[in-house]
Amino acid sequence: MPFRYSIIIFVKNKFTMPHKINISEENNTLTIIINAFYDEKKQQLLFLWIVLFSICGIAIFSQFFVDYPMETKLFFGVYVAFWLFFEFKVIYAFRWRKYGSEIFTIEENNIILSKKIGNRGITETYPIEDVKNFQLIKYKDNFVHAINSNYWSINKYTISFDFNNQTIPFGIELNENQAKNIIHTINNFLKQIFENNN
Repeated sequence: MPFRYSIIIFVKNKFTMPHKINISEENNTLTIIINAFYDEKKQQLLFLWIVLFSICGIAIFSQFFVDYPMETKLFFGVYVAFWLFFEFKVIYAFRWRKYGSEIFTIEENNIILSKKIGNRGITETYPIEDVKNFQLIKYKDNFVHAINSNYWSINKYTISFDFNNQTIPFGIELNENQAKNIIHTINNFLKQIFENNN
């Protein structure tokens, strides 16, 4: 029988939207949608950072047209390269926080994992028979964990599975209870599939 439910984690900060997870099972298909965590106050600060950083980068870029020694222009070139890298990452993070979602689907004989901003994104498909060992990701390095916990970073994955000697991560910024609940739901659904096929 089809079912659908949501897990909502409320945060006391009034500017913070709940981190919402939608789980549904219908027509032998399991779909888990993990919406990006969004904090309006931090989002405003991130937008301000983008504006100021953009102005700084444009100002440096304009110096290419001034008659400076080649060594100075080389310095400007290196700076602009780093500027473009961080500009892209932060703008991507800004858009992810506002429009991003992860979609985990089990249908027929495949697991489909999508990471989208709006209607655009990347989708990967994994045959079920080659997927195993859904587990929590444990961060041993506190420094790396702290860096990934920043609002502009969207690399703090919490769940992984094994696929042909690869580790595939998903579930960005879930707390431990959320991640465990998702793993439990996936394992139960896969168990049902295997039992029905035998």
